[in-house]
Amino acid sequence: MTSQQYDGLLLDHDGVIVTLCSQHVLRDAALGAFADAGVSDPDPDDVDTITIRVSEDELCAVAKRYDVTPDRLWQCREDRIETTLRTETIAGRKAPYDDVACLERVELPRGIVSNNQTRIVDFVLREYGLRGQFGTIRAREPTRASLREKKPDPTYLEAAATDLGCSNPLYVGDSESDVVAGQRAGFDTVFLRREHNATSHLETEPMADLESLEAVLELLQDS
Repeated sequence: MTSQQYDGLLLDHDGVIVTLCSQHVLRDAALGAFADAGVSDPDPDDVDTITIRVSEDELCAVAKRYDVTPDRLWQCREDRIETTLRTETIAGRKAPYDDVACLERVELPRGIVSNNQTRIVDFVLREYGLRGQFGTIRAREPTRASLREKKPDPTYLEAAATDLGCSNPLYVGDSESDVVAGQRAGFDTVFLRREHNATSHLETEPMADLESLEAVLELLQDS
């Protein structure tokens, strides 16, 4: 299957290719990160802050409250999250969605663009035999500096398109930040609804709002 309009397909990883982990599991990892950094009794709100969707300013503010360097706290957080997500993947609790198999019918170059860590995305895809389907992975290194380039910044999207030699890829994401990043990169963006975001309201309008990767393939076929 090819498309005359689009010359590539970029997809978010968590929530698009593979299922999300429970908030409880991720929060436990963040709590463990505080312990690793020498903080025994962090405020629950601070634990929540570094669990997901962390900004650099938030990280620095939390670290300052406990007299820990931001880099140290973030490294502990990243390592704990990696260990947790590897465990969840091996146990089969973080697994590909059923409709991911349809991507094998796409003849366009494909890439992954994620705010997760590159080492996690690569591990998950390899664990399920999917790594060979994607020509590139653009995601974060486990460093504080990586927070400045995560979506909605278009950096990873633009880099992935360059990797694949694409000038007009279609991007598929599952969050508002995905839609904003796609627009900032100048790419048509699909908002993909899964169970976790089925009722989400978007302030930024995507090019299309679809409920499966099969529907994405139909869009490519019709374009």
